[in-house]
Order: sequence, then structure tokens, then C-alpha cells
Amino acid sequence: MTSAAFHSTWLPLQGQFYRIAFYILENEADAKDAVQELYLKLWNIRDQLDMIRNPAAYGSLLMRNLCIDRIRKARPAEPLRDDLASKAPPDEDLEQREELREVMKRLESLPESQRKLLTLRVIKGLSYEEISQKTGLSPLNIRVQVSLARKKLKP
Repeated sequence: MTSAAFHSTWLPLQGQFYRIAFYILENEADAKDAVQELYLKLWNIRDQLDMIRNPAAYGSLLMRNLCIDRIRKARPAEPLRDDLASKAPPDEDLEQREELREVMKRLESLPESQRKLLTLRVIKGLSYEEISQKTGLSPLNIRVQVSLARKKLKP
């Protein structure tokens, strides 16, 4: 991938990646650092990025994983208790994939209108008024639908 292609494809997604990082990390400075780290990773694998069909989804998944790694590194390690020392740690990667599958399944089970509104609000970061202008729905109706969608996504 050329530098120009990288800039035109990946840099416009910076706001979306920042919103995801801020949502997870809940800190502006950490979110900015995470976005910068994401772009370094993307730049280092730029030769492989031509194969990515959906840059927003791919980048969002990478951003989520980077944020989770940052949270894990920031958390002090718990000392092993004697009763847990002999047990093997759970396969965290498998757990994450299962959790992601479950969330995706719940997301797919949402009505199309709720899924669209939730995407516009959470992923695209649009205000209720902006969504209202795009969809023609009232801001109050949008709030209710987004709230219902979030409740359905919770386990």
C-alpha cells in the first residue's frame, strides 16, 4: 500500500478509532496514545493492508484489542494463591472470541432499525440531532431505540 493510499483509506477513520478508545479507556490522553499506537501498527503492516476489505471494522477490532492490552498492562498483577497456582490459566483468547461471537449474535438479532441507530450513535459518533436529520425520526425516539438496543446487547 502506498503512502497516499494509506492516508486516504486509514486517516479518515481516526475519529472513529478515537471514540472507541475513549469509550474503553475513559481517558483522553490514553485514548490519543492508543490511536497513535494503532496507526504505528497499521503503518508497519501497510504492505498487508491491501487485502483488508473493511478498514473500519478491521481497525476497530485492532483498536479494541490495543485498549484491552493497555488496561491489562495498567492493572497490577495479582499474586498467585496456592490453591490457584497449580491450575492452568484460562485460554483468554478463546474467551474473547466466544464473547465477541456472542455480542455479534445479539447484534444480529436486533431489528435492523435499532442496529442502524446504534451504529450511527456508537460507532459513527453522531449526535441524536444528526441521526434525526439522517433518518427523519425524532431525537426522543432515537434515544429510546438506542437504549433498547443497548439493553438487548447486555448479557
